[in-house]
Amino acid sequence: MSAKEPVPVRLDKRDKELLQLLQDNFPVEKRPWAVVGERLGLGEDEVLSSVQRLSAAGVIRKLRTILDAKKVGACSSTLLAMRVPAERLDEVVGVVNEYLCVTHNYRREHDYNLWFTVTTCGGKDLERTVEEIKRRTGVPDSDTLDLPTTRVFKIDVRFRFTDAVTDAEQREKKAEEEQREKKAEEERKEKVKPVVKGSEKNEKKKKIDQTILRSTQDGVPLVKEPFAEVAEEAGVSQEEVVARLKKLVSTGVVKRLGVSVNQRRVGIVANAVVAWKVPAERVESVGTLLSGFTEITHCYERATVPGKWEHNLFTVIHGYDRASVEATAKRLSDAVGISEYLVLFSGEQFKRTSVMHPY
Repeated sequence: MSAKEPVPVRLDKRDKELLQLLQDNFPVEKRPWAVVGERLGLGEDEVLSSVQRLSAAGVIRKLRTILDAKKVGACSSTLLAMRVPAERLDEVVGVVNEYLCVTHNYRREHDYNLWFTVTTCGGKDLERTVEEIKRRTGVPDSDTLDLPTTRVFKIDVRFRFTDAVTDAEQREKKAEEEQREKKAEEERKEKVKPVVKGSEKNEKKKKIDQTILRSTQDGVPLVKEPFAEVAEEAGVSQEEVVARLKKLVSTGVVKRLGVSVNQRRVGIVANAVVAWKVPAERVESVGTLLSGFTEITHCYERATVPGKWEHNLFTVIHGYDRASVEATAKRLSDAVGISEYLVLFSGEQFKRTSVMHPY
């Protein structure tokens, strides 16, 4: 944690309910804030004003779409850990952060003190990029770990702001169930429609979808009609953008449309990668169990480096302080029966961005 951590923003009950709802399934409607207001018993202007205030305070990072990488094109990812002398850290960080494909970069409390992710999409060569980074930083192979992802168990960066299920959440859950049923029916109907590949109509729809996904990945404006801008860019009506985006959600191309929260601005200032040493035959069961805990936002199986790094299951835990993170790690250790683990606290955040899929 940085020594200059800002004073957390105080959230009232309404703020918490709003953040809880907006992290999940933002309404894909021309006037979505009115729909949010109905769910929370608030007016449209009141909701939008609160959201804009939370954004200005740095609590809300962005409202954006999260895409399913498997459905929009191949992406490859790895986690690199480097052992960097203190006097060279700023220099090496400067080189690493130049790369757009580096989305997260942290100093962590370990002999390997610099940890960053590299994700390449759209045919770019991950191995070549990694080799270039190593060459330019001058960090030797003996001081580098290359830990590619071999299996993803969980990616769900959403934070709990309400202790109990609110009326709004109950209504949201019911609405989601109804929406799922509606989507399933639409998909069944869609399957019987003939599709002519390469037709002018399909090409036009594809270009519209590409514009929608490119724009909404970058961020949806926090305004009364947030899809007006992308509609103008795509040269179609807002109604068509809404219809196309709903289809992209129903088919799973868009995994989630919601706000991302800057957890440090609400006091969740401690986070750690917890690396577990799990027998190969237990990885699936342990990974599945750990993924079920709400305190865990990420859970991956990663390659090991025999003789240098034997911990093969990685999780990320967030908390209000170090003690809570350590206590959570111990509780999870007891729950899954794995005693060999490392808690790698973040010492400093050098970079944190999102993967932008070239759709």
